[in-house]
Amino acid sequence: MVNYITQSKELTALKEKLKDLPYVYLDTEVAVKDFEKVDYFNDKVRLIQIGTQEDIFVIDAFKVERDTLKEFLKEVLESKGIVGHNLKFDLKFLATNFDVYPKVVFDTFIASKILAKGDNSQKHSLSAVAVRLTDEEVDKTYQTSPWWVENLTKEQIEYSAKDIEVLRSIFREQVVRLNEEQTHLKSSGETYKVFGVVNPVAALEMAFLPCLVSIELSGIPIDEKQLSNLIKNSKTTFQNLYIEFKRKYYIDPFSPQQVANFLTKKLGLKLPKTEKGSFSSQDVHLKPYEDKPEVKTLLSIRYEKKTLDKLEELSKYVKNSRVYGEFKQIGASTGRMSSYKPNLQNIPKNLKSIFRAPDGYLFIIADYSQIELRIAAEYTKDKSMIKAFQEKKDLHKLTASVITGKDYQEITKEERNLAKAINFGLIYGISPKSLVEYAKNNYDIDITLSQAKTFHENFFNFYPKFKEWHENVKNYLEKHKFIQVETLLGRKLIAYKFTDAVNYPIQGSGSDLLKMAVVLFYKSLLDLDAKVVNLVHDEIVVEVKQEDVDKVQEILSQSMEKAGRYLLKEVPVEFEINVSKSWSKE
Repeated sequence: MVNYITQSKELTALKEKLKDLPYVYLDTEVAVKDFEKVDYFNDKVRLIQIGTQEDIFVIDAFKVERDTLKEFLKEVLESKGIVGHNLKFDLKFLATNFDVYPKVVFDTFIASKILAKGDNSQKHSLSAVAVRLTDEEVDKTYQTSPWWVENLTKEQIEYSAKDIEVLRSIFREQVVRLNEEQTHLKSSGETYKVFGVVNPVAALEMAFLPCLVSIELSGIPIDEKQLSNLIKNSKTTFQNLYIEFKRKYYIDPFSPQQVANFLTKKLGLKLPKTEKGSFSSQDVHLKPYEDKPEVKTLLSIRYEKKTLDKLEELSKYVKNSRVYGEFKQIGASTGRMSSYKPNLQNIPKNLKSIFRAPDGYLFIIADYSQIELRIAAEYTKDKSMIKAFQEKKDLHKLTASVITGKDYQEITKEERNLAKAINFGLIYGISPKSLVEYAKNNYDIDITLSQAKTFHENFFNFYPKFKEWHENVKNYLEKHKFIQVETLLGRKLIAYKFTDAVNYPIQGSGSDLLKMAVVLFYKSLLDLDAKVVNLVHDEIVVEVKQEDVDKVQEILSQSMEKAGRYLLKEVPVEFEINVSKSWSKE
């Protein structure tokens, strides 16, 4: 039954009806000016749909008295569980329109992504999930209809209620499927108590969602004046370099064909060929020739263009000296987040200084140390690597000692850097030939194929569990063509390629760890003036009032330590924490 509520007095009876329910179903319809540029701070919520197992209540926010509605929503939605689809959208609008922050949630969109096990071919819209799980069709025709009109049509109201009906079926089926996944860890927190979900990955992701809402609505502070000056200077530098290059060599520096012809025919450079047979003039292939003025200028043009593009991308999303980006909570197969509009996870080192805390505030910047290697050691149970971490040895120096045969104390900076390439390359199973390229492309280190083969052999002799793991995965893939792998938390992922099969559980565990640390941090923060303003894979950036720095630093440290201990039983977790006025740790 659908109840359309337009009068404030009807909310009292509804509150009584919902009082004893552990959770409700929720959806909203928003009067959005532009669906390509949703404005969470100015667009208005028109309808709030609340469902029970039997009824659906459609509250018209334009008709009901605002303060009464705000009080009702705060009391009802903050005191029980909320089930919705793509809840980040609804939660952000509940926060900005009504100052309402539900904490116990179940998002069927996120649940669908968990159940997909990294399969990127699956769609996760409400319509797609409904068809996949319930065979119900969802008509989204009215989604972008004029929700701002004074009197809504009967069709608009019925459409808004339909999503709640579908949600009920999807939710029940997803809980069953999530709980059927056998994991060695079980959830016992709010997600279990309210929704009956024992799957620890689902429990983590649902607990993380309200944190992510807070992060997106907080934005990250930026120095607008510095940003403006950098854009101006970068534009001038880029234009001057571009014009000078074009005038001097009569070629467009952004035409791959012209550049490749110029470099190979005029300068006689030896460049590798792409799969299509043309010469590749990527930066990595030009690095060996950067002493040549033509190549140096070309690389400078590309660098300036990249810098300018990033600065201009950031400037589009600045509002009141803060950049408001968005995150995909599960943005990669592994469960890692991705960032967009703008991408705040790929800020180059030279631009981090423009992100500055406002007066009276500071940044706390925390990074997990060598976390992928620590996770890999825990995952494989390799005794040599676990022992090295337990003894607080520098793993890169230790590996350098192993592959070169030199004493640990005599390892040079260059040898340690080489070992870094070997550690990060070989745990993910790259071949000696690929190691030569990986060392060059990522660390600017030249090694021969013969050296790479020796290093490869020495590495796996010293860390035998990695060899055993890789061989088991290869054998399984040969027989079955795909393999199901699992993170330390129990996130299940399907891989078809060897490199993915050895990458997914490590990178996925890192993602689980970071999200867990953030959840624990927010739970312990209480009334302190601090908030997470950015997350980058193994890094947490917190903005904090100056007088609260010490307390918040301690809470962040404890949260990161606790998350680490929960997932890593044998390997100690370590992290570095800096307090700074800017993100560049000045």
